[in-house]
Amino acid sequence: MSADANMILFAVFSVTIVILGLFLIFVLVMVRSHRKIEAAQQERIRQVQLFSDKLQNAREEEQKRIARELHDELGGTLTSLKYDLHWLEHNTAAQDEITQRYKAMQEMIGSTTKLVQRISSELRPKILDSLGLNAAVEWQAGEFKKRTNVDVHLHLSETLPSIDDAVKTGAYRIIQESLTNIARHAQAASVEITIDTRNQNLFVLITDNGKGFDSALLQHPESLGLLSIQERARMIGGKAAITGEPGKGTRVTLEVPLKNAGAGTEGTVL
Repeated sequence: MSADANMILFAVFSVTIVILGLFLIFVLVMVRSHRKIEAAQQERIRQVQLFSDKLQNAREEEQKRIARELHDELGGTLTSLKYDLHWLEHNTAAQDEITQRYKAMQEMIGSTTKLVQRISSELRPKILDSLGLNAAVEWQAGEFKKRTNVDVHLHLSETLPSIDDAVKTGAYRIIQESLTNIARHAQAASVEITIDTRNQNLFVLITDNGKGFDSALLQHPESLGLLSIQERARMIGGKAAITGEPGKGTRVTLEVPLKNAGAGTEGTVL
């Protein structure tokens, strides 16, 4: 082989090596850049989740405050007005028109008092703080049946351990959201709710015999009710699984680790 041919081969080989080296450097730079972008995205997701958690906790505290003020302040004022009207009715001249107006006002105050109590309970039932998760779910199930005429069957463990307030609130909200979804979409005739402990976890199961749904809806951005359940589960350190099949109902499962599974029972004030 001539010297010129050797030079040409050497030049081609050198250029190839340089190109491969540049390509390798490019790949390494792209991988490093991708990792930085991925790390930045993960950090943004973490910050968004942290903000979401703080916002949800602030919302729960605000709902608790508003519910307390509605029940205690406004409810107390309406009760005082009712007694004042009752006193005026029995201490003024008996005229049919006046008597009728007194009765109409008393009925209006009574209706308003019930409305205030209902709104207060929907914001945050006092029974959740005073008697615990089981009692609050029993109350919610009763209210759900009144509104929808759907049978609710409860399977509530009588030996639940003391539950952290955040976990208790999150589990209650998930059950509440599940019942709301059932009322709006499921066309169910009956619902079953189970609350128990399994392997040091709080276990919650909500099933219905409604029309079910396509599992692809879980990825739909407008499925806010389903997404809300999963986000609430994440906030309390648990996992929620939502499964459904057209014509075969829906199943919502929640499992949350319990930090102090042996301390106290659900029957105590939590």
